[in-house]
Amino acid sequence: MSHPNPAAQQSSTASPTRGALLRVGVPEPGGHLVDVAREAGLPVLFSANAFMHKTDGEVVRVQRPDRTRFGQLDAALDSAGYVASALYGGYPWTVDQYLDLVQAFPWRWYSAMDLACEPEIASDDTAVLFRIAETCRLFSVLSRAAHERGLPSPVPVIQGYQPAQYAWCVEQFPIVRWPDLVGIGSVCRRPLTGPNGVLAILDTLDGLLPRNVRFHFYGLKGSALSVIGQHPRLASVDSMAWDYAARRAHPTGRSVALRGSFMLDWAARNRRLAAGWHNELEAGDAFVHYLREGGPMGDAADSGEDEDRDEDGADDAPGC
Repeated sequence: MSHPNPAAQQSSTASPTRGALLRVGVPEPGGHLVDVAREAGLPVLFSANAFMHKTDGEVVRVQRPDRTRFGQLDAALDSAGYVASALYGGYPWTVDQYLDLVQAFPWRWYSAMDLACEPEIASDDTAVLFRIAETCRLFSVLSRAAHERGLPSPVPVIQGYQPAQYAWCVEQFPIVRWPDLVGIGSVCRRPLTGPNGVLAILDTLDGLLPRNVRFHFYGLKGSALSVIGQHPRLASVDSMAWDYAARRAHPTGRSVALRGSFMLDWAARNRRLAAGWHNELEAGDAFVHYLREGGPMGDAADSGEDEDRDEDGADDAPGC
């Protein structure tokens, strides 16, 4: 099976002049939502958790992507580090099971297995540092196993909560030459400004990593995307905010067709944000007015603190 050349990942990920590439988080391993994304040509991110079938908390089967349905999807794979920690207390799937999934489809790229560091998971500095160290160890284990299978290396994920912790993670990472794409974890629901905000993390990593490196921010909020979407270091972002908005607007009676329409509307709006279009004149149509009048996105996509991880969808949400 051929896989994308990791050396060429960045060229296919984003163009600085267009803004960051937006990957739509897809919560299911198949079905109508995959069809909608494929037909619309949307780049997507899947959570590994969606493909892991479990019995009594143990993975008993790894579902392979349906190649007929996936078609020519530009699909990346998230290791679901936050979900693994929040729901299971750790990864219920092994490195080999994860690589079985990696090997089953020519993903654009796949994330290293990492340990999230949000305060609800890592309650103090000691816990954060432990999880950073384990993230580095898992990267070595996964990279070695991938190499033995003839697979490309995973995208490393830098973890932490405070900027200094992200810097420590960079120093500890077992990498000789940094690849063109690096993931930045634990930024879901992160404020834009402040000592631990997105801008502080971005500035810290910008000063540490080689100039070839660009970042994928997992679960970045739309409000942050509107500010940093054209930052030269920002390659791509992903989010499940569209599905949260659908659940919030329609607590009951949501069809997959309705959810698909929310996906498309959200993608159109956030592509504009990433490109630096912030008003009706730049958008060039009536969509912004529609949002203000209570359309699918409205304020729901970016106003809730649980934007990408509410209890309804946390089990299969990519990112974070």
